[in-house]
Amino acid sequence: MDGGIAIRPLLKPDAPLKPGDRLTLVASSLHGVPESYPEGLARLRSKGLEITNGDPEGPPCGPFSADDRTRAERFIGALSEEGSRAVMALRGGYGAIRLLPHLDTLPWRSPRFPIWTGFSDATNLHAYLWHRLNAVTFHGPHPRGLGASEESFNWYWEMVSGKVKAGDFLPLGQADVVRPGEARGRLLGGNLETLAHLSGTPWFPDFDGAILLLEDVDEPMYAIDRALRHLSHLGVFSKIAGLVLGPFSGRPARKDDPAGDVAELLEPLCPSGIPVLKTPLPGHDLPMATWPLNLPVRMTVPSSGQPSLMLLESPFQEG
Repeated sequence: MDGGIAIRPLLKPDAPLKPGDRLTLVASSLHGVPESYPEGLARLRSKGLEITNGDPEGPPCGPFSADDRTRAERFIGALSEEGSRAVMALRGGYGAIRLLPHLDTLPWRSPRFPIWTGFSDATNLHAYLWHRLNAVTFHGPHPRGLGASEESFNWYWEMVSGKVKAGDFLPLGQADVVRPGEARGRLLGGNLETLAHLSGTPWFPDFDGAILLLEDVDEPMYAIDRALRHLSHLGVFSKIAGLVLGPFSGRPARKDDPAGDVAELLEPLCPSGIPVLKTPLPGHDLPMATWPLNLPVRMTVPSSGQPSLMLLESPFQEG
């Protein structure tokens, strides 16, 4: 094993985005329409991208754009369509986990893989694509975030247009040292509650040797503690090489909170020697950075000074 993924060819997007390329939006979670996010679409189009809607017009199916099978077919169709160089989750919320058993029954015939971006509920689909294809995916904003934050859009475009290369550092913002150390491994993870709900399924990632990213939003501290201890009981924290804590924002304070901080909850769960850092950028808050997942990184957390995450490979086959 290497950084949490079985040894097999790593499937990277073949090339960065350039003007004239097509980006397809898919409602892989809750229903939505691209026109609801005009600022984000305008910024994408300002780079010369052609934006298409991967969900044909039609009545929604409850809170979703269609039934689960149809949504799964649209997702695989968008990823494998020859003319689509990038695919982005239109929004998050809930519903991607319902696609997973359907995705397993759909053939994958494309020799290439596009730039797939999403976060939050899209963690289900990141995990699926690591499991099935050993693909490099991107943890980053949806159209709403790209429109609401110029800095988020700039980080997204720098990443997907190929400006970030092997040896470059991922943006961390004002990162904090929780536990010093250094580690190497594939950067995996995403939304804490989503990952916890995948445990026991075929799509739960193998985090052996990984640099694990965790973030969440609107969860009370007891729920965060429950999910962390669930991962601990699965042996996740004893397998990883390093831990990155994104923001845990919108957390309502309660009198019965088991701790005042997520790092405090993790202290007895994460074995000594595993470096831990906190960064405000890879999560539900804005600005939000775009990071490649399932790609080797070097994590450096000094006892004093700024932590860093350095890419050890390019996210793309070119460069």
